[in-house]
Amino acid sequence: MATQQATNDHAQGKYYNRFTIAQRVEHFVLLLSFTTLVVTGLPQKFVGNSFAEWMIAAMGGIETVRIIHRIAAVLIVLQSVYHIIVLGYKTWVRRTEMSMLPGLKDLTDALDLVRYNLGLAKEHPRMPRYNFGEKVEYWAMVWGTVIMAITGFMLWNPIATARFLPGQIIPAAKAAHGGEAILAALAILVWHFYNVHIKLLNKSIFNGKMSRHQMEEEHGAELEEIYSGQKRPAPDPAGVRRRERIYLPIAVVLAIIGAVVVFQFATFEQTAIATLPEPVESVPAFVPLTPTPGPSLTQVAASLIPHPIEGQEQCETCHGANGMKPWPADHEGRPNESCTVCHLPGPTPEPGATTESGGAAGGAAPIPHPIEGDQYQDCTACHGIDKMKPFPENHTAFPVDSCTGCHKPAEGGPPAEGGTPEAGSTPGAAGTDTAGGESAGPSAIPHPIEGDQYQDCTACHGIGKLKPFPENHTAFPVDSCTGCHQPAEGGSDSGSGSSGSGTAAAAAIPANHDLTSDAFKDCIVCHGIDRLRPFPENHTSFTVDQCTTCHQQAR
Repeated sequence: MATQQATNDHAQGKYYNRFTIAQRVEHFVLLLSFTTLVVTGLPQKFVGNSFAEWMIAAMGGIETVRIIHRIAAVLIVLQSVYHIIVLGYKTWVRRTEMSMLPGLKDLTDALDLVRYNLGLAKEHPRMPRYNFGEKVEYWAMVWGTVIMAITGFMLWNPIATARFLPGQIIPAAKAAHGGEAILAALAILVWHFYNVHIKLLNKSIFNGKMSRHQMEEEHGAELEEIYSGQKRPAPDPAGVRRRERIYLPIAVVLAIIGAVVVFQFATFEQTAIATLPEPVESVPAFVPLTPTPGPSLTQVAASLIPHPIEGQEQCETCHGANGMKPWPADHEGRPNESCTVCHLPGPTPEPGATTESGGAAGGAAPIPHPIEGDQYQDCTACHGIDKMKPFPENHTAFPVDSCTGCHKPAEGGPPAEGGTPEAGSTPGAAGTDTAGGESAGPSAIPHPIEGDQYQDCTACHGIGKLKPFPENHTAFPVDSCTGCHQPAEGGSDSGSGSSGSGTAAAAAIPANHDLTSDAFKDCIVCHGIDRLRPFPENHTSFTVDQCTTCHQQAR
């Protein structure tokens, strides 16, 4: 009987109800919002293209296009909220079958359709109310809407997005938004439009009805259920009313929450459109300004540079925040190249010159010793922290090769290694100045330095020895002593008891007896501890062959 009824319906050209008015209105809203988004969105993605620019101009300019695009975005989000609420009502209240959920039959239907199109199967597969192609389109739409809503929110509210996520997420969202837009547009044009409107000219979404032929082609399994009486029975009216009383308040709350979310979506952040300044309607007429009297070209507000600037262009080395002479706080962040815009080179002092107060001109003290030779290459050997004459703490960060940028050899100071200062020169190397006072430089050596006995200075000047060096000399190697300490001019030679100036050049007492005979070979016979004339306690560690190094026979 079912087969006979189906044959009669086919002969009479019967139509089957497929979509309700509410479903058709929902589809129309989706069609309208989606088309608007595509028409206004793709020209923005391909901005710069002549056709895209023409479309933007035809729609009223880029700002108008953006506003229309966002209105369509709000509309599709509202339609999504409505769809979720209606879906809950149908599945929980009306107990409608969830026919859009994919299953194993969809996979077999897809394979059978491929076999049928290739001629490997004789019958077209009989598919349910929603076939596998429609399910793919539905879930692709759901996925695409979620992606477009999230990325669209990020692009609509970039400042708020950057507060919670890294800034790189914004260009990534732009790429995803544009890519998904192209994918969605192509899917509708190539797949949906062909399958629905060209292949079978399916008008059911507009008039709600589908012909017998179309039902057999696309939904054969559903058609068999209709004629076999296997359709799902209508739900119990009493149960429907009971579930409605529970669900409708929940639906109202969900609708309110959805409306608030959509409102926040659209007003979360003020964008450039809302923050543009109001257009100026009138402007004052042009009035030339009277030049303000200012300093002449000879007047300079900034202090002059008191040192040469050749080779010292990196001003922040000395004048940075942690430098020797830091700049003011309001100079922080200014580039090095801007220094000489305000600060001009001033008269620079001659090397070694001093100010009226006696200080070194230019701020840097002169160097009172030679600087030629390997022993002078590393200034920190003597002037480093905890060394003999340490530099100030604010010099810590300066490299060794920058010392002579400020500190210059004193004019007329000590010559290269081995020389002596001239009379009237700057105090330093000789140990005394012209006035006889103590010099600022290293003391002179009052004895000869030729001979093997003088190769190891620490024999007499080591810690605990006859005349120990200062504690800050501990780290210096023996071969560095003559780098600073030079023989005094006219110092004693072998056998002399005084210098040419009449001043004792050696601190050692001369021997008042013959030193050549065998009787005097062992000095400790007479000068040892507890002997006739004992040597001082600080001579205890000296060997006998060292005695005549300092003590020579008197002439």
